[in-house]
Amino acid sequence: MLLKTHVIFGVAVGFLAMRLGAPPAASLAAAAVLSALINPAMDYLGHESGRRVPRTHEPMHAAALGAAVGAAAGLALGLHVAYCALAGAAVSLSHLLLDAFTEHGIYVRRGGRYRRFALAHLRYNDPAANGLAAAISLLVLAAGLL
Repeated sequence: MLLKTHVIFGVAVGFLAMRLGAPPAASLAAAAVLSALINPAMDYLGHESGRRVPRTHEPMHAAALGAAVGAAAGLALGLHVAYCALAGAAVSLSHLLLDAFTEHGIYVRRGGRYRRFALAHLRYNDPAANGLAAAISLLVLAAGLL
């Protein structure tokens, strides 16, 4: 998916995770910061020579990166570190969920080796898929704010 779609979807997922322990406005602000930090980092660190690598596109690696960035952001912003770490892990895993619908998928570890896994084989820039993910994100945010 496009980076902007990852960021929007990450804000929605991070918002839901942050709502477990923070008021709506703080949850939305923290989720926006976390999504804006984590999604570009995942794409930058997770690609070599234009190809996706397991470094950040494997669930355990992604969750660890997201939790670390979330905890650091929580410390920097003066928010509850555990909730920020949880939201960071959720944001990074939401990135993988969207990437699992693309033609190159994500990596999973099976039998000591990394294997590609995809739920669908959509192009990363498919307008319908990106639009649907963005629309779902906005609905989740609206429902969470009501």
